[in-house]
Amino acid sequence: MKKRSFFAPIRQGGILRWSTACILAGGMAGLTGCERKYVATAQDEKMAQLQSKLEALDAQKSKLLNGEVANNFNLPGVGYYHAEARDFFEHPYGHQQDGRWFANGKWQDQAVAEATVAASRPTPEALKKVEAALDREQQLLASQGTSTPGTTANNSSHGSGFGSALMMYWLLAGNRGSYNPGLGFQRAGSQVDGWQRGVEDQRRSVSAHAAANPGYSRMVAQSHSSGTPVKAGQSVRGGFGSSSRSSSGT
Repeated sequence: MKKRSFFAPIRQGGILRWSTACILAGGMAGLTGCERKYVATAQDEKMAQLQSKLEALDAQKSKLLNGEVANNFNLPGVGYYHAEARDFFEHPYGHQQDGRWFANGKWQDQAVAEATVAASRPTPEALKKVEAALDREQQLLASQGTSTPGTTANNSSHGSGFGSALMMYWLLAGNRGSYNPGLGFQRAGSQVDGWQRGVEDQRRSVSAHAAANPGYSRMVAQSHSSGTPVKAGQSVRGGFGSSSRSSSGT
């Protein structure tokens, strides 16, 4: 009698039989090649935070270069932008606290509709805040030895400093027709190319981490769909052939 191959169901029955075969194979081989659960590590959380900041940088670049800021955009070191007031504040637009809502620098008794507020150009006074923050960011980068890329072994460890500095510079550059920037902006001009290279180094760090940890991209996709940030200890289901190298303790 001719011996029937174990893989015959795959050829004859398609994907449903492949699933069955995979489960059977897993029973014999410890579920090596079937669906596994990936658990986020502390490094996943760190890289996801960096990736989120880089995505925000990409999303806002053209608008900032045009001198505009989207309502409720958080510019690190400056604050949340309220487009109607054309200024930055400590609290987000629509922030709720003790039954009141914060908008345009004032507390209100009724909720505000964020969707109706369009991007705008900051006032000269608001741009002064941006330039002061840019000057502080330059000093911080210099103190960390990261004013130019390549001066540390891992630029990603310094968060989005390069990206923050670039966004401030772009916004000031986009408003030169109505605002005359000072020495902080002029000093930044000689650093811009280095900051851009630093951002690209950060992108490569995220890409390398994603390539080495197949479950990371699935974790980020789940974060995007749910609207919740990646946190160490969270889990996501993988696909056939996924790795569980980072899922210790499950």
